[in-house]
Amino acid sequence: MKPAVTLKQASPGDLEEVMKIENTCFGADAFSRWQIAYLMTRAKGLFLVAEHNGVTAGYLSFIISRRHHTGRIYSIAVAPGYRGLGIADILMDKTIACANEKNLQAVFLEVRTDNTAAIRLYEKKRFITRAVKHNYYNGGVSAYRMALSLQTQPERGK
Repeated sequence: MKPAVTLKQASPGDLEEVMKIENTCFGADAFSRWQIAYLMTRAKGLFLVAEHNGVTAGYLSFIISRRHHTGRIYSIAVAPGYRGLGIADILMDKTIACANEKNLQAVFLEVRTDNTAAIRLYEKKRFITRAVKHNYYNGGVSAYRMALSLQTQPERGK
Protein backbone atom coordinates (compact mmCIF):
# COMPACT_ATOMS: atom_id res chain seq x y z
CA MET A 1 0.00 0.00 0.00
CA LYS A 2 1.35 3.43 -1.00
CA PRO A 3 1.87 5.98 1.75
CA ALA A 4 -0.52 8.91 1.93
CA VAL A 5 1.60 11.66 0.35
CA THR A 6 0.10 14.99 -0.57
CA LEU A 7 1.76 17.99 -2.16
CA LYS A 8 0.90 21.61 -1.59
CA GLN A 9 2.33 25.01 -2.41
CA ALA A 10 4.31 26.15 0.63
CA SER A 11 3.08 28.97 2.80
CA PRO A 12 4.83 30.97 5.54
CA GLY A 13 3.26 28.59 8.06
CA ASP A 14 5.45 25.78 6.65
CA LEU A 15 8.70 27.62 7.32
CA GLU A 16 9.54 26.02 10.69
CA GLU A 17 9.15 22.44 9.48
CA VAL A 18 10.96 23.14 6.20
CA MET A 19 13.86 24.71 8.13
CA LYS A 20 14.14 21.60 10.31
CA ILE A 21 14.45 19.44 7.20
CA GLU A 22 16.82 21.90 5.52
CA ASN A 23 19.20 21.99 8.49
CA THR A 24 19.04 18.23 9.08
CA CYS A 25 19.71 17.39 5.44
CA PHE A 26 22.25 20.06 4.51
CA GLY A 27 24.05 21.14 7.69
CA ALA A 28 26.71 23.72 6.80
CA ASP A 29 25.33 23.96 3.24
CA ALA A 30 21.79 24.75 4.42
CA PHE A 31 20.03 27.83 3.15
CA SER A 32 19.31 30.50 5.75
CA ARG A 33 15.84 31.10 7.15
CA TRP A 34 15.67 34.30 5.06
CA GLN A 35 16.60 32.42 1.86
CA ILE A 36 13.99 29.72 2.44
CA ALA A 37 11.33 32.33 3.26
CA TYR A 38 12.22 34.21 0.06
CA LEU A 39 12.03 31.02 -2.04
CA MET A 40 8.65 30.20 -0.50
CA THR A 41 7.00 33.57 -0.86
CA ARG A 42 8.72 35.73 -3.45
CA ALA A 43 10.67 33.66 -5.97
CA LYS A 44 9.11 32.94 -9.35
CA GLY A 45 8.25 29.26 -9.50
CA LEU A 46 7.10 26.57 -7.12
CA PHE A 47 7.90 25.70 -3.55
CA LEU A 48 6.24 22.39 -2.86
CA VAL A 49 5.83 20.77 0.53
CA ALA A 50 5.25 17.02 0.70
CA GLU A 51 3.22 15.74 3.60
CA HIS A 52 3.14 12.09 4.62
CA ASN A 53 0.01 11.32 6.63
CA GLY A 54 -0.23 15.01 7.53
CA VAL A 55 3.41 15.46 8.60
CA THR A 56 5.87 17.60 6.62
CA ALA A 57 8.26 15.05 5.13
CA GLY A 58 10.01 16.93 2.33
CA TYR A 59 10.03 19.88 0.00
CA LEU A 60 11.27 21.11 -3.37
CA SER A 61 12.10 24.64 -4.50
CA PHE A 62 11.88 25.29 -8.26
CA ILE A 63 12.69 28.65 -9.86
CA ILE A 64 11.48 29.53 -13.35
CA SER A 65 13.30 31.85 -15.75
CA ARG A 66 10.72 32.94 -18.32
CA ARG A 67 13.42 34.90 -20.14
CA HIS A 68 15.48 31.75 -20.76
CA HIS A 69 12.55 29.31 -20.85
CA THR A 70 14.24 27.16 -18.21
CA GLY A 71 13.81 26.14 -14.61
CA ARG A 72 16.19 25.32 -11.81
CA ILE A 73 15.64 23.02 -8.89
CA TYR A 74 17.22 25.02 -6.08
CA SER A 75 16.67 22.51 -3.35
CA ILE A 76 14.99 19.19 -2.73
CA ALA A 77 15.08 17.38 0.58
CA VAL A 78 13.29 14.56 2.34
CA ALA A 79 13.55 14.15 6.11
CA PRO A 80 15.63 11.08 7.02
CA GLY A 81 12.69 9.19 8.57
CA TYR A 82 10.72 9.46 5.32
CA ARG A 83 13.35 8.41 2.79
CA GLY A 84 12.70 5.40 0.62
CA LEU A 85 8.95 6.10 0.39
CA GLY A 86 9.07 7.71 -3.06
CA ILE A 87 8.54 11.27 -1.80
CA ALA A 88 11.43 12.75 -3.79
CA ASP A 89 10.13 10.90 -6.85
CA ILE A 90 6.68 12.47 -6.40
CA LEU A 91 8.18 15.95 -5.92
CA MET A 92 10.32 15.56 -9.05
CA ASP A 93 7.39 14.32 -11.15
CA LYS A 94 5.23 17.29 -10.13
CA THR A 95 8.07 19.72 -10.90
CA ILE A 96 8.78 18.20 -14.31
CA ALA A 97 5.04 18.30 -15.10
CA CYS A 98 5.00 22.00 -14.15
CA ALA A 99 8.02 22.65 -16.38
CA ASN A 100 6.24 20.97 -19.28
CA GLU A 101 3.03 22.93 -18.62
CA LYS A 102 5.05 26.16 -18.69
CA ASN A 103 6.69 25.09 -21.98
CA LEU A 104 10.18 25.27 -20.54
CA GLN A 105 13.07 23.98 -22.62
CA ALA A 106 15.11 22.52 -19.77
CA VAL A 107 15.43 22.03 -16.04
CA PHE A 108 18.79 22.37 -14.29
CA LEU A 109 20.11 21.42 -10.88
CA GLU A 110 23.33 20.89 -8.96
CA VAL A 111 24.02 17.83 -6.84
CA ARG A 112 26.94 16.79 -4.68
CA THR A 113 29.16 14.35 -6.55
CA ASP A 114 29.01 12.02 -3.55
CA ASN A 115 25.19 11.95 -3.30
CA THR A 116 24.63 8.72 -5.19
CA ALA A 117 20.98 8.31 -4.16
CA ALA A 118 20.05 11.72 -5.56
CA ILE A 119 22.11 11.18 -8.71
CA ARG A 120 20.29 7.88 -9.35
CA LEU A 121 16.93 9.63 -8.94
CA TYR A 122 17.88 12.41 -11.35
CA GLU A 123 19.23 9.95 -13.92
CA LYS A 124 15.98 7.97 -13.62
CA LYS A 125 14.18 11.22 -14.51
CA ARG A 126 16.46 11.57 -17.60
CA PHE A 127 18.77 14.29 -16.27
CA ILE A 128 22.27 14.14 -17.69
CA THR A 129 25.49 15.50 -16.26
CA ARG A 130 26.63 18.59 -18.16
CA ALA A 131 29.55 19.80 -16.04
CA VAL A 132 31.44 19.49 -12.78
CA LYS A 133 31.60 22.52 -10.50
CA HIS A 134 34.68 22.09 -8.36
CA ASN A 135 34.59 23.18 -4.69
CA TYR A 136 30.90 24.05 -5.01
CA TYR A 137 29.84 22.92 -1.55
CA ASN A 138 31.21 23.49 1.92
CA GLY A 139 34.35 21.49 2.62
CA GLY A 140 35.46 21.60 -1.01
CA VAL A 141 32.96 19.02 -2.29
CA SER A 142 32.27 19.29 -6.01
CA ALA A 143 28.87 19.31 -7.71
CA TYR A 144 27.52 17.90 -10.92
CA ARG A 145 25.49 20.35 -12.97
CA MET A 146 22.70 18.26 -14.42
CA ALA A 147 20.09 19.08 -17.03
CA LEU A 148 16.84 17.67 -18.31
CA SER A 149 15.97 18.72 -21.87
CA LEU A 150 12.22 19.02 -22.31
CA GLN A 151 11.68 20.37 -25.82
CA THR A 152 13.49 22.12 -28.61
CA GLN A 153 11.43 25.31 -28.86
CA PRO A 154 9.03 26.88 -26.39
CA GLU A 155 5.55 27.73 -27.61
CA ARG A 156 5.37 31.47 -28.03
CA GLY A 157 2.53 33.55 -26.75
CA LYS A 158 1.85 31.54 -23.61
